[in-house]
Amino acid sequence: MPQKRITGFQACAWVFKFVAMSSLLAACQAPNLSLNRSTPAKLVVAPLREPVEAIPPNQIVEVRANDTLYAVATRYQVTPQSVIEANGLQPPYNLRKGQALKLVPRRTHIVRPGDSVYVISQRYAVSQYQLAQLNYLKPPFELKIGQKLQLPNSLDFSVLDVPTENSAPAAPRKRFVAPSLAGSSGFTWPVQGEIITEFGPSQRGVHNDGVNIAASEGASVGAAAKGRVAFVGTNIKSFGKLVLVKHDGGIITAYAHLGDISVKEGDIVTAGQSIGTIGRSGRVDSPQLHFEIRKSRQPNPRSLIS
Repeated sequence: MPQKRITGFQACAWVFKFVAMSSLLAACQAPNLSLNRSTPAKLVVAPLREPVEAIPPNQIVEVRANDTLYAVATRYQVTPQSVIEANGLQPPYNLRKGQALKLVPRRTHIVRPGDSVYVISQRYAVSQYQLAQLNYLKPPFELKIGQKLQLPNSLDFSVLDVPTENSAPAAPRKRFVAPSLAGSSGFTWPVQGEIITEFGPSQRGVHNDGVNIAASEGASVGAAAKGRVAFVGTNIKSFGKLVLVKHDGGIITAYAHLGDISVKEGDIVTAGQSIGTIGRSGRVDSPQLHFEIRKSRQPNPRSLIS
């Protein structure tokens, strides 16, 4: 039987087909997920995981090796835009090692007559310790009128708690004494809507200390129970516009991401009385309310609400 002769063109076609099939099979193979590598891959720290540091009192920091604009902004908890504006940076915003940058803290306070570390901590719901540490204040923590203080980014609702019998003596909290609930059966929801984020662990490993309720923008937000407005903040990092109400028994309710605020500090509110409206202030992209109930420093909205 005569043998068929293979032309050069046919040979090239077969080789091409074989290579293509081999590549396809290789692509279909399951990836090797073994962790037994003798040489681990190089660890790269993502900008969002940059360790947070405090801005020094002189507000000047030095650029480190391999720093980027976003790494610096994340490290010191400021916005990239504020770094650009404060230093007149131009695109493409490259930084060089040793470069001095001026940073503008996101939250500051100018000392006024009658101010003290305690009074300021109560005014902004921040830790006295963090406030002193951030501004290099030493005992007896004396302040000067006109002095500019940097405020901690994190809130500490516990500064508004009623001290227990075993706690250390503290300055009187007359301004934030909560009225009695007068036999009230408990707390009610501040707004009608869908709970879109429950209490507890949420996405990306973040723990939600309250519940997030989706509602129509502009809808009225009512106080969950009778109490006294202990804190009103309008530019609180991720919370945006925030109101804290103090209730009998050392209980505090928090209402964040508000649109408008209709109360002021010291006001006594009744259950259901409007304290503001649903908004999207802070780090949210849709109208909603972040609602917390805290007792003895512990967030626990589900145990007290009806």
